[in-house]
Amino acid sequence: SFLAASRLGMPLDEGKSRQPFRCRAEHLRGIRSVPVSNPGSGALIPMVPVVTLHPPSREDFQGPYRNSTLLCQVRGPRRPPGAAPIRWLKNGNPLLEGVTPEEPAPEGSGLFVTGSRVVVTEAEWDRGDVFTCQADEEMRNTSKAMECG
Repeated sequence: SFLAASRLGMPLDEGKSRQPFRCRAEHLRGIRSVPVSNPGSGALIPMVPVVTLHPPSREDFQGPYRNSTLLCQVRGPRRPPGAAPIRWLKNGNPLLEGVTPEEPAPEGSGLFVTGSRVVVTEAEWDRGDVFTCQADEEMRNTSKAMECG
């Protein structure tokens, strides 16, 4: 996957009259175009979800159970009823045990945040297992080898 950011500046009245905008990114692996709207003078609401994968806390591995938690968060418009849940993979294989989904919570400005947690043992983390969270078409990976420090 790739990440791109861009900012479009124009007077508010002009921006409101020309909605919705499309943001287009080109990459060697393809072209992606997504709609973006401006609800007013506040922050922009992304039309597609933003997926963030938080690595485990190293301090948690020091506890008696020698495990920690990965958190996958999805921020954006409310997911429609029946939308696919956040999926977890471990080394490319579906991971079902130790998964705890979170209910969507309003975050203001029409945005919602939802998430899913999965337990990872210190042994899994230290041997470099790769954990992936997937929400719709968006995927994020993490492993000990991918983290700084």
